[in-house]
Amino acid sequence: MNIAWAVLAACVPWLWFLVRDLGPAMQLVALALPVLVVAAFIGLAISALDERKLSSLLVAASIAAFGWVTIIGPRSAQPAPVPIDPVRIASVTLNGSNPNVAATVGSLAELQTDLAVVVEPSKKARNILLRTDRYPFMLASGRFVVLSTIPVRELALPKPLPPDLVVRIQVDRPGGAFILYAVRTSDSPLDAALNDPIGVERLRDAALAERLPVVLAGDFGIGDRSTEYRTLVVAFRDAMRSGARAASTAATFPWTLLFVRTGYVLTSPAWCGDAGSQFDVQGSQTVGSAAAVGPCRR
Repeated sequence: MNIAWAVLAACVPWLWFLVRDLGPAMQLVALALPVLVVAAFIGLAISALDERKLSSLLVAASIAAFGWVTIIGPRSAQPAPVPIDPVRIASVTLNGSNPNVAATVGSLAELQTDLAVVVEPSKKARNILLRTDRYPFMLASGRFVVLSTIPVRELALPKPLPPDLVVRIQVDRPGGAFILYAVRTSDSPLDAALNDPIGVERLRDAALAERLPVVLAGDFGIGDRSTEYRTLVVAFRDAMRSGARAASTAATFPWTLLFVRTGYVLTSPAWCGDAGSQFDVQGSQTVGSAAAVGPCRR
């Protein structure tokens, strides 16, 4: 490989940014990027060592830089002001067939959450959750149970958002109320990439139309390299990445192998996040997500 071809080959990966939003097929490629990047880098690195070719090394370096930007970039920290009087929000999806409700409540207590969104509890688990004395305010709607130390009430969901996947809640925070969209898709990242069951653009538009500050929290099913994720973070702040460090959130196995996360806490731009974290609960279906959110300190 001469140097001219090496430069051309080094530029090829970066063409991804021209095609990455061109439909479901590109979303599948986005999911597979870690595997593709690692395989290409290893192959080129072996070639460079075996044949001692600088050209192969140049392309391998370009592949490595591309992987860093496309895979590590969407989960790197985004410095932001510390929120004022933050509310700590957590979300977790239980395994409906065998939930460990005591472990769930215990984990939420350790996280010192002010508001918890628990999704898909069984009827027995729902009844236990609704009797817990840690949270004085609670509501149940479809597959969602919301536990809160702050008064909450369910609001009508804008059409055509799917009521089985999204619930809209007003949280009467003492320093000023805000709207919470609790989100859950039962689809895998693969299904979400192909079908967009939530309707991310509709969700974004509904949230932007709110007069109060907005928080969106839950397992969205969409990966952090997807078009849908970018659609949301253009309009909202990813609280899991706000502050001095980003939370190392991830989807559950086997999606961990693809280094993809699907759980998010997103806020209106005027709000900031801090202390983002993931947590695992025995009997949970997904890794939980938590973050402290509130108005940005000016």
